[in-house]
Amino acid sequence: MPGGRRLLPRSQAASNLVHRSPKSESNTSNGNTPTDDMASQQQVILKHVHIPDIPSDSNLLFELILFVYCVVAMCMQYINLYKTVWWLPHSHATYAVNFYLIDPHLVLFLVLLFSRRLIWCWVKEVYGGKSSKSCCYWFVQLLKLLVTGCALSLFGWAAYHVVLTHTLLHSLFLCYPLVIYFILFGPNVKPLFDRSLVWPASVSDKSSPKHRSRDRDNSEIVLRHTCSSSPEAIREEVESFKQDFNNRVKQVLFNSMLCAYYVGFVPISFAQNTLYYDAWWVGQHVVLVWISAFIMFMVHFLSPKYTDMLHKCALHLGRWQKVEGRHAHVPYNPWSELQVWHQGALVKHVKGLFRAEGFNNTAEPGNSMHTRFYFLFYHPLRVGGWLLLLTTLLIGYQFFTLTQCTEWSHTLTLAVILFANYYILFKLLRDQFILRQCYRDEKTLLQQPKE
Repeated sequence: MPGGRRLLPRSQAASNLVHRSPKSESNTSNGNTPTDDMASQQQVILKHVHIPDIPSDSNLLFELILFVYCVVAMCMQYINLYKTVWWLPHSHATYAVNFYLIDPHLVLFLVLLFSRRLIWCWVKEVYGGKSSKSCCYWFVQLLKLLVTGCALSLFGWAAYHVVLTHTLLHSLFLCYPLVIYFILFGPNVKPLFDRSLVWPASVSDKSSPKHRSRDRDNSEIVLRHTCSSSPEAIREEVESFKQDFNNRVKQVLFNSMLCAYYVGFVPISFAQNTLYYDAWWVGQHVVLVWISAFIMFMVHFLSPKYTDMLHKCALHLGRWQKVEGRHAHVPYNPWSELQVWHQGALVKHVKGLFRAEGFNNTAEPGNSMHTRFYFLFYHPLRVGGWLLLLTTLLIGYQFFTLTQCTEWSHTLTLAVILFANYYILFKLLRDQFILRQCYRDEKTLLQQPKE
């Protein structure tokens, strides 16, 4: 019997793909497709996984660690620039570093610049939300004003002497990060002093009708996830969390770039023209500091509670996958923004034919923002896994470079910076281990009926 393919009429092929019962045929005669009843009958009642309270650094402790890291990294860069060969018999140097070539006003300016977040965090968070008329309260307020005033006075004095000592071109190097700031935030000074933007807002497990609310003291914004059956409310929550996530990423990019710029690049730009140094090594130091600071900020801003909240929201959102035109003969429904669609549902939108993915689907077909949000947070360990992979590669590269080092300054620089990366690696490994145990049976739990 010769081989071949039997061609069926279009109507017969469609009947073979979808088996219709008498009930569905009656619905079709009324203008409805079989998926009308399935959309309401096959919705999954989501039951989220509980995440334990994982210890994390407070904002004040994080700023202290970041300040120490920046100061130590800056000292390592100065060692790379002004190191000597004091051990040679004919060397005129008596110290390991040529301290007389270092500008003390520039060093003071950079140290005060690194401490700006630490001082502001202390001002905002230490007794910041308490309102009292006691003498202790007014003493703390006076102390905060005194510390802030002294820091600003020293900062202005150091900046004034830096401008007098160096040329105008070198002085402009201190202002170039303002260009990056305007690109990310625009002409808006709120990200510099607003507490909810400078530091990540707290996350609560308790459900609330509002996505962003304030605590009892009305001093701090708290983010909450709401398990709603309204598609409009879910999309509104996704939009709110998307804006908050973008603000956090902007803060991470700007502050990590700022650390790398003032820690590594500014000492190079203010170095003497006759100074000889290893350009490859000092440039590599800038990149390593930037990557380390980036991971530190990401781990602090994207805590496990925060990523879990975004994951819960992504489960309610779902995603639409565009279907090619050759499947257009399969029965479908017109997409409705007021309906929660089940997994595998086919809908017709102005942008084409789409198939639903996820336990429930409330996203808008063809909306790239909804697709990206679902891709990032549907798998709760995805963002943390990327950070863990980046940290592992960074430490592996530093270990490999450390084995190839022959100069004492290079060995000291890598050994000191590795301590900060070890702490980051420990936090990421701990979070991944705990979260992996929590999400292990998530799919089974989601399909269980709610008690």
